[in-house]
Parts: sequence; structure tokens; C-alpha cells
Amino acid sequence: MLFLLLLFWIILNGKFTWEILTIGALICVALYLFLYRFVGYSPKTELRLAKKIFRFLLYILILIKEVIVANCKVIYYIYNSKLEVEPRVVTFRKNFKGEGHDVVLAESITLTPGTITIHLEGNKYTVHCLDREMGLGINDSVFVKQLKKMESDRT
Repeated sequence: MLFLLLLFWIILNGKFTWEILTIGALICVALYLFLYRFVGYSPKTELRLAKKIFRFLLYILILIKEVIVANCKVIYYIYNSKLEVEPRVVTFRKNFKGEGHDVVLAESITLTPGTITIHLEGNKYTVHCLDREMGLGINDSVFVKQLKKMESDRT
């Protein structure tokens, strides 16, 4: 946080001199000490936030990878007319501690081509899959595993 504050100070000044750096460092240290003393901010909080940000970015990368893989599968189904597509409706339950993770999982499934979350009620998901193969293992997907890791960071 201290380095981010200093970087922000330098960016706002628009130029870099040793005087600006010295004054900015003093102000940033004072602000950091204020946050530590009166707001309850600490290096431990910084590490926890950094870990959450890392998990979030990893989740975004996993989502992008899964969207690309699913796009390739859907294109394969489109161009291979000899394949019999077997649409399925899959229902499963996942227990997350917070409601936010349920929504993120439902939206991640919907963003992935070939699957769409039809209904989410509590912890019960109803998902339409373009093919039977896409519905296999959806309740233990990489999305669920990563969200469980993100949820464990919460405590």
C-alpha cells in the first residue's frame, strides 16, 4: 500500500525529482501510519488483499481459458454435421458460504458457450447444456474449485 501511495503521488505530480520523491515519501509514510493506527489497516490486511486479488485474477484467466475451449467445442459441433447433439438440462447443488459466489458461478456457466444457467434458487442450479458431454462434471468444474479456494481466503 505504501508503494502504491507513493506511485500515485508521483503520477499526480507529473514529473519526477528527488524533492518530489522525498516529500511524497514522507506524506505517504504519514498516511500509512494513520491508516495503520486509526483505520485498522496493517501489513497482514495487505497480504490478505493481495491474495484475494491474485485468486480473482486467476479466476478471470480460468474463465477466459474455459470460454475459449468451449468455443472450440461449439464450433466443432457446428461444422461436424454428422454428430448427434444431445441437449441436456442438468441440476446440481453447491453450498457456498456467501450468496455472491453462487451468482459468480451461475454467470460463469452462462458466459461459457454451450451452457446457460436457466435457474438459480438458493444453492440449486439448473443448467441447459448444448450436449451431454458439456454437462458432465459441471458440478465439480474448475469454476467451483477456484471459487471454493476464494471462499477459504475469506476467513
